[in-house]
Amino acid sequence: MKKLAVGDCLWPHVRRVKEEDRPNSVECNIVFAVFREAPEDDFCGLATDHDISKHPNWIFADLVEHRPSLSISPRLGVRKALSLMDENQLGALAVLNRGQFVGVVTRQSILEALLNRERHLLKETMRLKIAAETNHEQTVVWVGRLAALNDAARSLLGVLAHTSIETELLQAGIDALCKLLDARYGAIGIVDNVGALTEFIYAGISDEQALQIGHLPEGRGLLGVVIEENVSLRLEDMGNDPRSAGFPQHHPRMTSLLAVPISHQGRVYGRIYLSDKYSGELFTKNDEELALSFAHSLSLVIDNAREIEEVKRARQRLDYIAHFDALTELPNRTLLTDRALQFITQAQRKNETIAFLFLDLDNFKAINDTFGHAIGDELLRAVAKRISASLREGDTPSRMGGDEFIIMLPNIGDSLDAAKVAIKILHALNEPLQVQQHQIYSRASIGISIYPDNSFSFDELLAQADSALYHAKKLGKNNYQFFTPEMNSAAQHYLKLEHHLRRALELDELVLHYQPQVKIDSGCIIGMEALIRWHNHALGIVMPDQFIGLAEETGLIVPIGAWVLRTACEQARAWQLAGMPIRIAVNLSGRQFHRFQDQRQLLDVVLDVLKETGLSPELLELEITESIMMHKLDTTLDTLNQIKKLGVRISVDDFGTGYSSLSYLKRFPLDTLKIDKSFVKDICTDANDRAIVSAISAMAGQLKLELVAEGVEDQNQLDFLGGQQCNYGQGYYFSKPVPAEQASVLLRQSVLLQQ
Repeated sequence: MKKLAVGDCLWPHVRRVKEEDRPNSVECNIVFAVFREAPEDDFCGLATDHDISKHPNWIFADLVEHRPSLSISPRLGVRKALSLMDENQLGALAVLNRGQFVGVVTRQSILEALLNRERHLLKETMRLKIAAETNHEQTVVWVGRLAALNDAARSLLGVLAHTSIETELLQAGIDALCKLLDARYGAIGIVDNVGALTEFIYAGISDEQALQIGHLPEGRGLLGVVIEENVSLRLEDMGNDPRSAGFPQHHPRMTSLLAVPISHQGRVYGRIYLSDKYSGELFTKNDEELALSFAHSLSLVIDNAREIEEVKRARQRLDYIAHFDALTELPNRTLLTDRALQFITQAQRKNETIAFLFLDLDNFKAINDTFGHAIGDELLRAVAKRISASLREGDTPSRMGGDEFIIMLPNIGDSLDAAKVAIKILHALNEPLQVQQHQIYSRASIGISIYPDNSFSFDELLAQADSALYHAKKLGKNNYQFFTPEMNSAAQHYLKLEHHLRRALELDELVLHYQPQVKIDSGCIIGMEALIRWHNHALGIVMPDQFIGLAEETGLIVPIGAWVLRTACEQARAWQLAGMPIRIAVNLSGRQFHRFQDQRQLLDVVLDVLKETGLSPELLELEITESIMMHKLDTTLDTLNQIKKLGVRISVDDFGTGYSSLSYLKRFPLDTLKIDKSFVKDICTDANDRAIVSAISAMAGQLKLELVAEGVEDQNQLDFLGGQQCNYGQGYYFSKPVPAEQASVLLRQSVLLQQ
């Protein structure tokens, strides 16, 4: 019979494309023949579904360029073609006749041609035998045998056509291979990267026998050799081989063996073994080649399936990263936007209501500064879990970044439902969170906007929820607020205020006013507190309570605070040179103090200002609040001690409104306590306020601290304070804050009074 050549085995599923074309999708079993220009000219190479699955966005020119380019003659024998495929790890080769593209040959097309040839030979042989046989029963046996072999070949080719491996396909494969090679027993074993058996599909052993055997092969003995050494075995009697580990109890006795590895590019995916032909004959070299060819094709299928799975997992990971926050595993803004737009479209059709909650933690920066960013990250994860636990299944919590979260509540009944959810979240966050060894309270503020009441636009709804959040912060934090047009106006004013404040120093719009501190028993001025004012050309006079909080939030308080310190010291030095030495009190904000403290710069700033202005250190008094004093206790104490060594005075402002422990007061290098004006206001009518002021006065006397009462407005208050051994008073009773020129007049009058 004529030798089978490549030209007899061409693959029918070939599609001609141009190199600038781009594959629309991965089509299994299609081989693309790529041409430079017209489909008939200038052949470039081949691309397969495997190539496209690896690089789905490449054009065909790129796919061909990164693939080995081999072509063969249509007259080449199929065994040589299979050898070339093995050497170059290819599943398809281009067939060219004198430079002209003829077609494509694949491992599967060669295998199919070989099987068709074998079937043809078998049919012819059986036809002759049937003709020679006179026994009708023998004729029926031969016809049945032929049909079984045809079915086996068809099943085997069907398995090789798949690009993913499933148990059913492996079962069909081993069943077909056993039929094709007349084997009584057979099995396919698939292993993982470390050699552990993950799939074991068998044929010829009943389920009852498998149950009696009780365990899968352990990979020892002959089957272990096949995988470990990546070799084939063909034995007449495996029991006589010294490498045999024997059979477990209840395992049927097997004699002859054909075992081949399932491998690709040196990587072993498993093995196939067959045993004991029904005819009693031994396995031949041709049987081994057919089993190896099937195993090799199976390895390509497994390799492709695993690579596709890896690509799929990688894409899933990239998709996850693109749509979810890595820290909290909540949806990010991108995914929230996608979902929101879908729900808004749906809500338009069904006349539904959607709420958007903008949540921001109230004290997250302080927690980060105190405990560090690692604890802060764990806190955010814990907060995310509590938010999620407070929601319905269809709600979407998301993290915008930092300590900001957006919660979308689709299909709510009305705004009251949104309020209930906000209250539930606030209650959940009011409970302390255990983060490592720390018990942390992390409260939040929430702003709420409603679709369609507030807007039809997702971006506007977020901006409105943000405005409502800002309003919640202004009302004291740890609460929720709905968006209203008035809030939007306030938010616009806030943005306008920030814009002008950022240029206030540059445009020289800030000024200092000075309020005297007066000795109660003599009426003489003993000090001046520097208080900032802002004169803006567009906004007019802006009072501190309108912009100091904004300066704190934006960080502008740091350069503004440095300007206040320098300007106040320059004025105090001018008074000193004019023969009116008076101490000047300057407030330090929390953010300003701890920013400098973290960078170890506060001492340097004070030193520089004193040196440049020439002011005597004892004429400078720095005012801090209780919250500043108690934050990072040890480092704050160290910083204050260093400042005290310079001769600078330290006072505690608004005393009684914070949370300092009285036992710590004696540790700090303090000179003065300032009683907050809230206690002084009703001192003549409220017994509780009188008791508090009396207690503070007694404590200051014991600690040998000077005492200044703020907010003194009438003689009755002054008389009570004088009776409580309060040294000094400050308030409108003596003078409101005035510009430097008027303050100078007050100082001259005080000097004359002392004379």
